[in-house]
Amino acid sequence: MKPRIGIVGNLFTKDSELFYHNRATYTFQGNIEAIVQAGGLPVVIPIQTESMAKDYFRTIDGLFLPGGQDVTPSLYGQEPNPLLKETSLKRDQFELALFNLAWDAHKPILGICRGVQLINVALGGTLYQDQTLMTRSVLVEHDQAPEIRGNVATHEVQVEGELQKILGKRVSVNSLHHQMIAKLAQPLKKAAWADDGVIEAVQPTDADQPLLGIQWHPEMMLKRPEMRAIFTKYLTFFK
Repeated sequence: MKPRIGIVGNLFTKDSELFYHNRATYTFQGNIEAIVQAGGLPVVIPIQTESMAKDYFRTIDGLFLPGGQDVTPSLYGQEPNPLLKETSLKRDQFELALFNLAWDAHKPILGICRGVQLINVALGGTLYQDQTLMTRSVLVEHDQAPEIRGNVATHEVQVEGELQKILGKRVSVNSLHHQMIAKLAQPLKKAAWADDGVIEAVQPTDADQPLLGIQWHPEMMLKRPEMRAIFTKYLTFFK
């Protein structure tokens, strides 16, 4: 049977005639297609209470934490900066509960953009609340302009370790984030980084822990074989 990959959905809360003024639970189609192409069965999990995380967790084989809002700063010991954007503490708490269950059970975990940031926070790391708060000798724009489509690469990252086998030593990526990892959590090691030092991918220091975190959005670039290969690698954790 295909492994069931739980993708935590987001909640559309703004008023829209498109949804007849109703709120909506959603995930981007790229998340679905990426898991299907890699051989998994995507299951969208709506944001619920922490107490319900165990019930959802029993129904999945692996966990996918996708992009979305900023992570609530109090979760990594900081006060909100004026540059902070929209947050959702309910989503944070629900995803953290799911993550902790998956981590403890050694179920495969994939985090993309916000997802890798949440993973870092869950394991004791911190974030820069905005890219301008990081001291850099080289300037790389990580929050690409809205008029640039998400499937367009805007900068390169350097890759090391196991990820080199699928991405090569350097790879061009898109970039749609204004926050990034500051202090890397001790159970993690960096697997890719931008020229300004921003961490772009992480893996566990324990090779037996099935986890992969990516800062860019490979699900928006599925026409490129190396981006599809990221999801294929994630699915190999089930073999």
